[in-house]
Formats: sequence, structure tokens, C-alpha cells
Amino acid sequence: MNLVETAYKELYPEKPLLKECVLNYSGRFRGYNANIRMNMMQITVNLSKQWKKVSPDIQKGLVQELLVRLLKNKKQTLHMDLYHYFIKGMSKVAPKTKTHPILEESFERVNNLLFGSMLEKPNLKIGNGVNRLGTYEYATDTVSISKILLEHPELMDYVMYHELLHKKHQYKSTPGRHTHHTHAFRKDEKKFPNADVLEGELNKLVRKNKSSWW
Repeated sequence: MNLVETAYKELYPEKPLLKECVLNYSGRFRGYNANIRMNMMQITVNLSKQWKKVSPDIQKGLVQELLVRLLKNKKQTLHMDLYHYFIKGMSKVAPKTKTHPILEESFERVNNLLFGSMLEKPNLKIGNGVNRLGTYEYATDTVSISKILLEHPELMDYVMYHELLHKKHQYKSTPGRHTHHTHAFRKDEKKFPNADVLEGELNKLVRKNKSSWW
């Protein structure tokens, strides 16, 4: 019995497992990413190779998270709690090896202005997104900022602030749901000067870059 089968049977002891379960470790994923797929014959879970180094109990929690999302129901287990604890704690110990001079300047401005210079600098990297102007990866403590913002410091700082709020607030996990934009997050988000105006400017910039790309 592999990890996927065990995870399923612990989640759904009352439901017979009628599909083959496959677990793969792939080098195609960044960081601690993973996915799950199901067809008529099997359930396939793909984990990044990074997960091989992690406790099987935590891996089981990840697989159960993927199963719950796939099957669209509300379940919570001790293993899933262990998985969330692991992901949230990784930001404190993740190696800080990635940076970019312009993003560093943005981080310092935002950290000084809105975090009292108390926030530890995460990994910083340039992304290629147009629709998605910024991301924060919890497990690797990485903020990615789209390259289209490099010539727009104020907009870049606004997106940087949003992603750093994810680092500060993490996320809230309840059965069947993850809340990344909590009430406390939204309250802090409004503290950025001229936030409403900058949202409009960001939308204009996205539309402009979409039209030029096409």
C-alpha cells in the first residue's frame, strides 16, 4: 500500500478505493509544489523531489489536502495539520539565495514605511506574469514581482507590500478551505498610501501590456 492509498483510506474508511493510486516525485516542480489528477482508472499524485526529504507523516497530510480538494469535501486530519504547520514554518528556515537589486530597493522602502523595518527579507525574484503581478511562496519564502513593474516604482512597491502581507499573515486553514486574504490582511492592505488609485493604475498597466503582447 503506497502513501496515496494510505492517505485515502484514512480519510474515507467508509468508501472503497476502486482506483489505482500512483505517487510520483518529479523534478518539473519548483519548491514544494504538487498536483493531483484523476481519471477513470487511477488517481495520480505528483510531488516535487523536495518532498522526498520530508517526513512521510507530513507528506501524507499534503496528499490528503490534495484528495480533499479533488473530491470537494470538508475533512481535516492530524496529518493535514502537520502539513500546514510545516509549510508555515518553512519561511523561517528557507535559504535566502535569490535577490534582485531593484526588488531589494522596493523591499527596503516598503519594510521601512509599513513594517517598521522589522520584516526579514525574503527571497526576491523577477517574474514574467502579466495577469499575475506578484506571488508569495510560503515554503520557499519567495516574493516574485512581474518584470512589467520594474519601471513603475510606486506600483511595484504596492504589489511588493501585498506579497509581504502574505509573509506576515500566512494563511488560515479550515476544513475544505484556505483563506489567504483574512480580515487582518485586508485591514493592513488598506494602510498603503493611495491604495485605491494604485489599483486603478495597475489595471491600466495590465491592459496595456496585454494589448502589446497580442
